[in-house]
Amino acid sequence: MKKKLLPILSIVSACILWGLAIVLTKQATEQLKFPHVALYRFLIASLFLILFTLKKKVIFPGKSDLKIFLLTSFFTVPCTFLLQFAGISITSGTNASLIIGMTPTIFIMVSYIAFRKRENQAVMLSVLLSIIGIALVVGSPTAGSSWIGNVLIIISLITLSISTILTQKIMKTYSSLITTILTFWFGTIILIPLVIIFYGMPPVDLDATVWASLIVQGVLCTSCAYLLWNYGLQKISMAKAGVYANIEPIAGVIFSSLLLSDKINIQMAVGGTLVIIAALLISIIDLFKFKTAK
Repeated sequence: MKKKLLPILSIVSACILWGLAIVLTKQATEQLKFPHVALYRFLIASLFLILFTLKKKVIFPGKSDLKIFLLTSFFTVPCTFLLQFAGISITSGTNASLIIGMTPTIFIMVSYIAFRKRENQAVMLSVLLSIIGIALVVGSPTAGSSWIGNVLIIISLITLSISTILTQKIMKTYSSLITTILTFWFGTIILIPLVIIFYGMPPVDLDATVWASLIVQGVLCTSCAYLLWNYGLQKISMAKAGVYANIEPIAGVIFSSLLLSDKINIQMAVGGTLVIIAALLISIIDLFKFKTAK
């Protein structure tokens, strides 16, 4: 029983931590430029991951694999998180959480464009529901909401989908732990000069609360969350994990309401509900396909 429950708890914990990260990022960007928040988060995460190399030797990729590692790292860290943090910094935490809930739908759309993979009518219905839901969320006239910020987050989900496709290719050869560590390390190395050149050196004279937030983001919401997620994926199917992943936007909305005092109007509630229903529908369809295949 415990062996079956532990992977599920790992996946759920990762999604709750990612929901919390949205709020912590929003708070941090009120005192720091969003690129500096991203830089600190991944510097702390990369340093923390060194602890996992003390017992397990890191195998660095050869020349043939280095290119795809660098490309994956670029899409995963600078592209995804700079865009996402830029969006979070100018829109509400609730909006950001609900939009991130359409990740499964974006992944379906990117997969179709990349591989021309045709989906059934139920999947296409879920894509349509998600698009309608996001249109309602993005167009909702709430305090702190920004359509530019919302669009930036949507673009970040596209780059995240691309990085996921590349990561899956890498993990055919390398373990999930090694893939995570190297992706974070290479991504941070790429991120450092980009941030310093365009935004200058990040300040170090920060309040203790800001440092605490950055450490929690780096250690818990990034390193630990990805390690928990990857552990869960080793034990349960991607389809099942997709169902539990829908906890992230719900957790983000709850944390935004509690910590940021965000308000949800009827239009946002309807749009967010459609996004979550669409994500659940896609996940359940994948789960059914997985069981049928077995």
